[in-house]
Amino acid sequence: MLLLAAPASLKGVLSAGAAAEALATGARGARVGVEADECPVADGGEGTADALYGALGGEWRTARVADPLGRLVEARWLVLPDGTAVVESAAAIGLPLLTEAERDPLRASSRGLGELLLAALAGGPARVLVCLGGSATVDGGAGLREA
Repeated sequence: MLLLAAPASLKGVLSAGAAAEALATGARGARVGVEADECPVADGGEGTADALYGALGGEWRTARVADPLGRLVEARWLVLPDGTAVVESAAAIGLPLLTEAERDPLRASSRGLGELLLAALAGGPARVLVCLGGSATVDGGAGLREA
């Protein structure tokens, strides 16, 4: 029997890759003769660039940008082999960057996503794919436009 372990992330618990590994390991251990392929997926939020990297390869780049509350964080983006830059909003302005007590979507800003996009664009990519999801703000892109 062949099992395809293709989960998305379990928010705050496991990344898509870790969830796929756990499912495949459990399936292999539960029954003799089970083969399991791991294929983590994502919905456009955190983990999307990781899933694309796993499938297509590429090169990771980083930039220091503002987090949802304006503090500097190291955020990464992916350059695919065809030259497409993949930028995840969650890398710069994602919920995991904040503690539970800091989560206030009306106070948070999307400015860091704008800064991350500018860093990716500085490399002259052929195209840019912006993955939206897992954001800590509801500012409608006001901060992004400021950047």
